[in-house]
Order: sequence, then structure tokens, then C-alpha cells
Amino acid sequence: MVAKVLKVILITLAVFILLVDAFILLLKFWWFPKQERDLANIVLEDDKIQPTTLNIPKKVGYVYCPILLYHHIAKVEPQDSYSVSPEIFDQQMKWLLDNGYKVIKFDDYYRAMNKKRSLPAKPVVITFDDGDHDQYASGFPILQKYGFSAMFFLKINNIGKSGGLSWQEIKKMRDAGMEIGSHSVNHDSMSKMDLETMRHELTDSKKTLAQNLGIDVNYFAYPGGAFSATTETETKTAGYLSAVSTKHEVYHKFSQDLFAVPRIHIDDEMPTFVDWIQGKNL
Repeated sequence: MVAKVLKVILITLAVFILLVDAFILLLKFWWFPKQERDLANIVLEDDKIQPTTLNIPKKVGYVYCPILLYHHIAKVEPQDSYSVSPEIFDQQMKWLLDNGYKVIKFDDYYRAMNKKRSLPAKPVVITFDDGDHDQYASGFPILQKYGFSAMFFLKINNIGKSGGLSWQEIKKMRDAGMEIGSHSVNHDSMSKMDLETMRHELTDSKKTLAQNLGIDVNYFAYPGGAFSATTETETKTAGYLSAVSTKHEVYHKFSQDLFAVPRIHIDDEMPTFVDWIQGKNL
């Protein structure tokens, strides 16, 4: 009798396991791919991309999304335009949080500009160029303090060098949810660069980051903000989805060139920071 009961239990358990396995396979090979296809086919109406909010004027056909550009997070004397002290950086991040801004990833911005996802009323993207060590030592802890993410555009010849990020530091930021993009190999101006060199700067930097970090590298920052029509074409050909410039704008037109995305260069002070975020002095 006990043997029969045990046999029934084992058969029932085996059937249950088979059903669970079948359900998992159904999810993996049908349901999840279907959801991805459905999401890929969604195109949101312009007025569904972003809700309105007080103090941020609505512009038809545009998305409001300040994209901030930082270099050094360090206290220097005298303070130069490429350095923001940790104290001021902390105040700027706190101001964003206190004033209802939602820090989003650059990938979220890209998808919204392609009408594939909606954005909060007051989004902001934080980016860093070059990959200097002080971004990890001083900037990264402050980002974590406020629960913010950021995009780090890295130049390859700076990695592992004195004053630059190490691969270990980059991986720690990647694992903490930071985005990684390319800022070329050597950080030379690309506006008048010969094609062979340009292709090396674009493809080799992308490949190096992907191989070392195990990620897709989809976004590029032009060194010094310098680019040409040829640069844009080659950046697309190299497999990037978008590239950022240094033109100051907070409103982004849906039909704009996504290989010339504007960013706001941030200085070491609060009054102009607030004005720039709100688009008052651009």
C-alpha cells in the first residue's frame, strides 16, 4: 500500500515537473519574444511621450530633457571650467532630487526620441566625458548617495593610466547600473580627421569596451564636441545608435539628428546650474 502511494506521488511530481518545464519553455520561446516584438512595434503619439508640469513650458513636437555634461569632479585652485568640486556636485544632485527631477538613462532618452517609451515630466540625463579617476573617487559615491545613474563616455587611452579609471573601477560602476559609452581611442578632433583614422577611433574604442566589459556599446561622444557630416556617417556605420555633442539645449525635437544630441556643460556653481536646467540662459 505504501509503495503504491509513493508511486502515485512520484508520478504526480514528475508530471508537475514536466508541466513546469513546459511552462518555462513557453515563456522563453513564445511569450517573452512576443512581448519584445510587441514593444518594438509600439510607436507612441507625441503627446503621450511626456506629461506637462509646472514651470516647464510645453513645446509641441519636442521633449524636455536636460542632458548634463561633466568632466572632473574635483576641487582645484583656481577652479576651472572643466572641474566641479565634490561639494557643488553634491548640491547640484540634491537640487535635482529636491525639485522633482528624475534621472534617467541615456538609453531611455534614445528610446523616447524614437517614440518607443514615455518619459517623466522632469527627466535629466547625467553624462561624464574622458573617464578620469576623480569621476569614480568623488562623483560615483555622490551618484549612489542619491540613487542616480549616469553615462560615462570613456577614452581608451586614459584607461589604466595615471589619473584615469581602471578596468576594475569601470566594472564596479557598470555593475552598479552606470552606462558606458565610447569617447574614442585617443580623443583627437574628428571634424577633419582622415577616414582610416576616424574608423579606427570609432570601431576600436567600441570593440575594446565591449570585449572588456561584456556589454553593447551603443553611444558615442565626439571628442571636444567636434564632428562633421562625414563623422556622423561613419559613427552610424560603426554601429552606434546615437552620438552626443556639446550644443546647449534642453528641448529636443523629435525629428532632430540623433547623432548630434545637445548637452549642457556644467560649471562649479549653483545659480547658473539652475538656470541651465530650466533653459533660462541657453
